[in-house]
This record gives sequence, C-alpha cells and structure tokens, in this order.
Amino acid sequence: MKLQNRIALLSTLKEYLIENGEELQRIKHSASVHNGWFTIEFIDIAIKNITEQFLDTEKLTVWISHYFLDDTIVPKNVGIVMAGNIPLVGFHDFLCVFISGHKQTIKLSSKDDILLKHLVSKMCTWDAGVADYISFAAILKGCDGYIATGSNNSARYFDYYFAKYPSIIRKNRTSVAILRGDESIESLEKLSDDIHIFFGLGCRNVTKIYVPQVYDFVRLLQSFHRYKHFA
Repeated sequence: MKLQNRIALLSTLKEYLIENGEELQRIKHSASVHNGWFTIEFIDIAIKNITEQFLDTEKLTVWISHYFLDDTIVPKNVGIVMAGNIPLVGFHDFLCVFISGHKQTIKLSSKDDILLKHLVSKMCTWDAGVADYISFAAILKGCDGYIATGSNNSARYFDYYFAKYPSIIRKNRTSVAILRGDESIESLEKLSDDIHIFFGLGCRNVTKIYVPQVYDFVRLLQSFHRYKHFA
C-alpha cells in the first residue's frame, strides 16, 4: 500500500468520524456501556482531538515531510500494547506505524477494545489491503519490535519480555501546573479542563498544582464549578 493511499484512507476515516452517523453512535454507546469511564462526552472529545490534530490532511502532510517514507520498504511487524485509561488512547501509536508503511499487531486493553477495532474494520471495507497491515491479538509474539504503554509495574515486565527487541516502553506519567496568581479566568478554565476531562485519567491530565505561598483559591475553585457534577 503506497503512502498516498494511506493518507487517503486516513482522510476517509476523518470524514467518517466527523459525520458521526448512526453506526458510529451505536459503537460509542457500546464502548460507554462497556467502560463507565468512557462517557459519550469524553469519547467525542477524544475523537475531536484525533480528527483535528492527527487526521487533518494538511497537518499529516507537514508531519510526514520531516521523514523519509519509502514505498519500497519491506514492512516489519510492530507489536503494540495499548493502554485503556482514556478512549482511543493508543491511536497515535496506531497512526505512526500505519503511516510509516509497516505492519502492526495490536493488543488492546480490555477497557478499550471496541472503538479502534471498529475504526480498523471500517478501513478494511474501504480498502481490503488494510487487513494485511493491521491485526489484533490477545498475546503478542514474533514481532520485529514493540511499543508498550502501561503502569510502572507492567513496564518492568515489558522490559523483560521485549528485552531482545527494539522497543518503546512507557510508564505512568501525569502533568503538573504552576500558577503565579495572575492567570486570567480563561486560563483557569482551560486548566480546569486539563484537570477534569477524562476524569483526570489521562497522562496529560494535571494532577498537581503548584501555587505561591500566599494564593487566593477563589477564582480557581470557581473555574471548577462546571465539573461539580463529578462530585
């Protein structure tokens, strides 16, 4: 499959996600029922981020222009262990391997094993050749390299199991915010989003805030009010 074909497929995927037809709505509902942390609202946010940041044709073209992608390569098979803390959290790993022209075998988290499978199945209906590049497995064996995301504890096992192969192993991570006290209401509201979206389960969610020793928390707490239904 040539690079331009892969880009065209991703463009079609973007259109499908934006259209948000009945079929996709049923899949989102199933994912939400399967995992109560995956509310429809947060699934939609994840999809919006993917369509705007990862599947925009212009951004994709600029991104891949920094790399040499050869249509004549002999594809290797990359095993991907995906996390399941937020909806479609492993999409960027999937995208990177797919756009590079390599094959991938994906082990999905039991917490998020509906959405990506559906998207790949749609891609296969648009181009049957996709099935030669993307597969799913309960156990990863015989891959040429691995990308694995998990907890600090599971990362120790990944390091052991994949020690003989090229690999990227990701552990727990979270984000912090440093406030000076002169932030605008708009900035505080964006910080509130960074804290509360996905119920704070994402690695980019802010879980710790540093403030000056003398700090007025009133405006910060006011910015949290729109998420008071979480309590």
